[in-house]
Amino acid sequence: MDIAEIRRLESAEELFALAGGDYLLRTDASPEESLADQGVAWYAPDGTFAFGGSADGPGLVDWLTVIGTVDSANVMLRHALGDLARAPHGFSVPRGADLSGLEFSEPEEWDYMVFDPAWGLAIAAQPGEERVEELLPSPEADAEIGDFLKVANPAHSAKPGWDAIQTWGVVRGADGSLLACGAYCRRSGGNGYLASIGTHPDVRGQGLGAAVSAWLTRRSLDRGDGFCSLGHWYPNEPARRIYARLGYRTTHQMASGRLAG
Repeated sequence: MDIAEIRRLESAEELFALAGGDYLLRTDASPEESLADQGVAWYAPDGTFAFGGSADGPGLVDWLTVIGTVDSANVMLRHALGDLARAPHGFSVPRGADLSGLEFSEPEEWDYMVFDPAWGLAIAAQPGEERVEELLPSPEADAEIGDFLKVANPAHSAKPGWDAIQTWGVVRGADGSLLACGAYCRRSGGNGYLASIGTHPDVRGQGLGAAVSAWLTRRSLDRGDGFCSLGHWYPNEPARRIYARLGYRTTHQMASGRLAG
């Protein structure tokens, strides 16, 4: 891909007309908002694109996401960074893209997985799913979940108290203590996704993670999400197998980093 082929888009309608079939875009971006409010985007004829937004003002980006092949994403990333008036806090690109010369910290690799009923799939009932209960966000719930995740999933991404968290699915023991949990999240205008799924080490292997994930996926689809997605750190084969058994498919293999400064 040649840098000269890349063009900056001026409207969300144009971005979604060109790349609206991409699951990660549909999860992270808001087609109801204009790019003047949402941020900026770039597109190349080979299908590579980048997008991001910021609440600080039009045309600014807090986090830049690039979608394409590892080779084309490298070209797009460097073009977009050079085209921005302010460097973003960080970026996400296809895993394997050349990041040489970039100064960044907190490198993370992760997989993005999707469950889409349009594939002709249905979530099979999971053993223990009847034990999952809803726990709505509140100061008390956030404190309980926060303490639990320090043990069950210390690297959890969705922090209790985040506005995107719509509800928690939890499993409790006979004494009322938490055994497993997970969050159903939804960004404004975006699609539903699952996050911060964790099982207490003492009860792992009993299928509680699968039960919570199935329950949360149903909640997402019942609320009108066209599909449900999630991300997990790579490598994490036990987690990948659980989600794959439920019908999730890996659609993006990504790497992220926080830019210096």
